[in-house]
Amino acid sequence: MSLSDPIQLGPATIRNRVFVAPHTTNFGQPGDNLVTQRHLDYHRERARGGAGLIITEGIRVHPTSLRRLGIHAYDDESLPGLTALAETVHAEGAALFAQILHTGRHSGDDHYGSYGPGPTPWSTGAHVPHEMNRHDIRVIVDGFAGAAQRVVAAGFDGMEVHLGHGHLLHQFLSPVTNARTDEYGGSFENRLRLSLECVRAVRDAVAGRAAVGVRLSADEFLSGGIGIEETVQIVRALLADGPLDFLHVSHAAYIGAPSLATQMADMSWGTAPFRHLPARIAQEFPEIPVLAICRIDDLDTGQDILDAGEAAMVGFARAHIADPNLSTRTGGPAARTLPLTQRRVRRCLACNQGCNANLEAIVPITCTVNPAVGREGAWQQAEAVAARPQRMLVVGAGPAGLEAAISGAIRGHTVRLLEARSQIGGGIRDIVRTNGRERFGLLLEDLSAELAETDVEVHTDTVADAREIMSWAPDVVVLATGSRPDAATAIDLGSVPTYESVDVLADPALAGSRCVILDETGTWEASGVVGHLAEAGVQVHLVSPTPAYAGHITVYSRLALAERLTAGGVEVHTLGRVSSPAAGVIDVLPTVGASAPVRIEGVDAVVHVRPRRADDSLLDALDAAGFTGEVHLVGDAFAPRTVQEAVYEGRAVGTVAGTSDATIARGIRMRAPYRLDDAEVS
Repeated sequence: MSLSDPIQLGPATIRNRVFVAPHTTNFGQPGDNLVTQRHLDYHRERARGGAGLIITEGIRVHPTSLRRLGIHAYDDESLPGLTALAETVHAEGAALFAQILHTGRHSGDDHYGSYGPGPTPWSTGAHVPHEMNRHDIRVIVDGFAGAAQRVVAAGFDGMEVHLGHGHLLHQFLSPVTNARTDEYGGSFENRLRLSLECVRAVRDAVAGRAAVGVRLSADEFLSGGIGIEETVQIVRALLADGPLDFLHVSHAAYIGAPSLATQMADMSWGTAPFRHLPARIAQEFPEIPVLAICRIDDLDTGQDILDAGEAAMVGFARAHIADPNLSTRTGGPAARTLPLTQRRVRRCLACNQGCNANLEAIVPITCTVNPAVGREGAWQQAEAVAARPQRMLVVGAGPAGLEAAISGAIRGHTVRLLEARSQIGGGIRDIVRTNGRERFGLLLEDLSAELAETDVEVHTDTVADAREIMSWAPDVVVLATGSRPDAATAIDLGSVPTYESVDVLADPALAGSRCVILDETGTWEASGVVGHLAEAGVQVHLVSPTPAYAGHITVYSRLALAERLTAGGVEVHTLGRVSSPAAGVIDVLPTVGASAPVRIEGVDAVVHVRPRRADDSLLDALDAAGFTGEVHLVGDAFAPRTVQEAVYEGRAVGTVAGTSDATIARGIRMRAPYRLDDAEVS
């Protein structure tokens, strides 16, 4: 069995065994929750990239399941957009399935509220859901049937009823979330009742015109929750009630516990950490195609899963976000000639920045390694405009500079890249040293491979100054010079040595046996260093001046991070600041509450993680030297942020250089350059 082999799911013929797994995009029309052009452009690229099947993000069956930027099928207003989506995907040869669901207690809006089996919030501090009565239950069953009828009418090839991930039907299934005492709670049969009714209603509404399957959380990873043995019982009961065309096996529950961190496992989990779950279901039910997902990072792993008989199809969500042409690499549809911009292979880092963090913020997703995500149409229009050949000089070979140089070369410019260090990579080389962030090294590998395929002239061990830059007579200068620690925010504790994070990453011995990390950013920089030192046996105290630690890390990762910090013996102090009254002593001074400080003795070092300062001094130097060309500040040289912004801005500069139409830059959201001939920003 090969990933490139076709497969039959009920009445639907799928051209290969690779599918785009369902994932929320937040591309929906605000207020109306309808399909938008962004959906069409996004899914067209992945269908064109060779995927056999695309399963949509969750299509809501009732207004009590709304997300501000989600999509629905609970009335006929949804039909035009759903129909356009089906036509778009089919035009590229892929099949399209809908995921139909009600999210239950953890979604809804201010007007409609949310439904749940009981009044318990999904997490401490979350809103209280409406406890469903029998009338509400009938409305939801009818909602599933109505949504199924609409997606079939729109031309979809199939659908899955979502019984997992802590959504409404899962909330009824799980003894952790269902405390009802009526016929919908208590016993296994009662907890299963609503799922049976919804699946039956969908099957009846479809009447064999499209494939019907279910998505399951085979293990909730919750004490007292559903595990794989009960999942086997659930599937047996579902099949006893009627046929299913496929079983889509996932895991986890949307609940304020570490279980949620497994749902979209970040890079700290390793590749395919949950493949044993679909494997067990495939073993128990060999007659039904099983679909496997979650952190299946590459096609080789997917093929290995097929070879082992653990699934009949393999899903890639984040990997398809990063590389819409992933499926062409199965060898099936790869005969189609791709333009150079699409031949670039970008592997998913599982960094959970542009995808999960944006979902948490309820804004459209993007991707750290693929800047076009969510704006495919605008990027294609920009790349279709011919650029006048330019002499482009890029200073700094971190992610922003590498992306600018590569993109500029692809666009036909003559590019010279200067790097002060002996190796390219910039800050990525520091990131990969931190605990749980090693997959950023894949980005450096991919950028290096792309750079090697261009004619970019690379100079390492070269500290650029204005005179040297001007001697090459560039038309465009890209300053990707990064950022540096801000001397104005440094602290001097006198009796305890203070270091930067890069210092202890390069030499962990500096941290000694007991270390305090003062984190003023709440990002992975501090948490990664904490994990790095704790793993090395250092006793770590993490101090945050804010009310929470790791405040800028998505909750999906933070819940698992908490477990790892606890296992590493890390002590966390929030709302604190530090002082050192004596050698080897650090006092954590609370800003709220108790007046007495927390005293930590035997401290060998303090690592101060604080905001950095953009290194943009070359802009002023070029201006003073009389340079009259175009200058771009990209990545941290404009303002310290993340790799995501660095890659985006680097590619955008390489794309817009040599074009004069300002709408191109606006379409891909790139800042205008500095034009030093008139000392104004154009």
